[in-house]
Amino acid sequence: MKAVIIDDEQHCITTLLWSLNQYCEGVEVIGVASNGADGLQLIEQFNPDIVFLDIEMPVLSGIDMLLSIKEINFKVIFTTAYDKYALNAIKLNALDFLLKPIDKDELIIAINKAQKDIQPIIPQQIEQLQESHKSKVTDKIALSLSSGLHFINLSDIIRVEADGNYCNFILADKSKILISKKLGDVEEILLDNPCFYRAHKSHLINLKYIDRYVKGEGGEIIMSDNTAIALSRNRKQEFLDLFNKI
Repeated sequence: MKAVIIDDEQHCITTLLWSLNQYCEGVEVIGVASNGADGLQLIEQFNPDIVFLDIEMPVLSGIDMLLSIKEINFKVIFTTAYDKYALNAIKLNALDFLLKPIDKDELIIAINKAQKDIQPIIPQQIEQLQESHKSKVTDKIALSLSSGLHFINLSDIIRVEADGNYCNFILADKSKILISKKLGDVEEILLDNPCFYRAHKSHLINLKYIDRYVKGEGGEIIMSDNTAIALSRNRKQEFLDLFNKI
């Protein structure tokens, strides 16, 4: 069976590739993608029998990707970190999934099932999954680390600082959490919350933790932890308009 893997976390792709090679002789991975848009191109190009699909991806989620396909003629196996809302939605819709980190025995069972039953899912199942997934907890965010998931309250985030292909989450308790995501990926998730603002190409800030603003060409935003964040010149007026002034 021809397979495609679509996941925005490279270590997850690498692990799944190794497991399929070791334990699933009847599966040939013909392509991998790190986002939904590239995943769509792979599916169109290779017409796979199985698609291993991550639910949570920036810009285009796995669910939204499936909704954009008119006719699904392949088997979908969702891959997801622990998210009880996603898992419950998948189970209720009788859809197949693998929980990260993926267990080899569960993978073998999923492949055996797919080989016996390649009946594709129907649009109604995906729509129900999307509705259920929208109802997830919105005051927390799960940060993906090599050791697992770290759950934090959105209200505890002072700012997020870019560090190349990584990001540092700086929290109210003065702790820092480094994740292997670019700031743009974090922005896609957090900017749905009106408390977060992209002040600079390297900084995403929580407006609730602003202490003061220092005038300048762009100016500086002083956060509650005394960090000075340079404000982009072209965002200055937009930023100042966010607040009532006396």
